[in-house]
Amino acid sequence: MDTTVPLSGAQVLAAYFAESPALRHPARRARAAQVRAHLEVYLDTEGDSWLTDDELLLVEAERQLEPAGAVSRVTGPEALVAMLAGFVDPAWLMPAPAQRQAQLVVVEDLLAWLIDGRFVHPGEMACSLLEIEVRVQQAWRNLRARERLR
Repeated sequence: MDTTVPLSGAQVLAAYFAESPALRHPARRARAAQVRAHLEVYLDTEGDSWLTDDELLLVEAERQLEPAGAVSRVTGPEALVAMLAGFVDPAWLMPAPAQRQAQLVVVEDLLAWLIDGRFVHPGEMACSLLEIEVRVQQAWRNLRARERLR
């Protein structure tokens, strides 16, 4: 019997933002902190729409204790990956171009970190990973098009 306690999304995010080599540059670290705060708001606001019925029950119970961060505390890395698709929708992209760029870099790097660290299995998450890849590519195209218009 496996008695290992699975990691929560909150634990995974804390480890990523503390350890990622991509975020070591001071300017990138500052923007990454803004992205993290924005991601946490997104997860608390929109995360429910990506969760299973069982996960929703856990989130509701957790919100009784502490509403902020409930979604990331009770879900795991797989749910986090699934929820990232909505985080790169136009409605959730950060307003300033530099922030938006940082958001896309963080999402791409976080996914690679989750896969490389074996927190998620790419074969089991193929649909979510493909959906995020398509949405991120579209966001990059839109960002570049806006920059050309300036």
